[in-house]
Amino acid sequence: MAIIGPIVRNDLFFFVTIFALAALMVLFEVKRRQPVPIPAAGAERRKALWSVRRERLWMASVYASSFLFIVLVTAEFVYAKSISTLSPATPVTFTDGQASIPLSQVSDSDLHRFSAKENGAEVRFWLYQKPDGKIATVFDACEICGSVGFYKGPNGVVCKNCAAPINGQSVGTKGGCNPIPLAADQTATAVIIKEADIAAGAHYFQQ
Repeated sequence: MAIIGPIVRNDLFFFVTIFALAALMVLFEVKRRQPVPIPAAGAERRKALWSVRRERLWMASVYASSFLFIVLVTAEFVYAKSISTLSPATPVTFTDGQASIPLSQVSDSDLHRFSAKENGAEVRFWLYQKPDGKIATVFDACEICGSVGFYKGPNGVVCKNCAAPINGQSVGTKGGCNPIPLAADQTATAVIIKEADIAAGAHYFQQ
């Protein structure tokens, strides 16, 4: 997932690949059907046959090189496009071992990123209002891709590393590409996060 995700989830890659394959097949078929006069016998026949084989070999090499070039260029474009800058994380401070984040600040279905320094690591986490209205609190990391992070795209939350789209309703659930859940309490007006729970997830962000 971490390696091929940005490619296989990009429509442009498949468009260019299919177009390149179709073009190469057409060119090869046209060239193959062109009549080539071959002498009946003798050295001239052997020379003509060798020329045909050599030409086919060069054609195959050119087609393969062209296709490889297109794939590499497309993959480079896809990976470059997939590297999205994470939104800035708002530092939080703890009072008596806990931090309070107002619900009014995170109740807009957007991704709100925060950070805290724990055990020598900058621990990132974010809050997200799910489609059912509940607020999910998660670390900005997953079990598969590590602490690369997530961002909010046009179609929802996306893993920055493998480009996997995350079902909005599954945010806060363990497993797969879902961000790692972070324990939190919620009151009528705020989400309460304990420093101990943040520190417990510091190992996800330590190099």
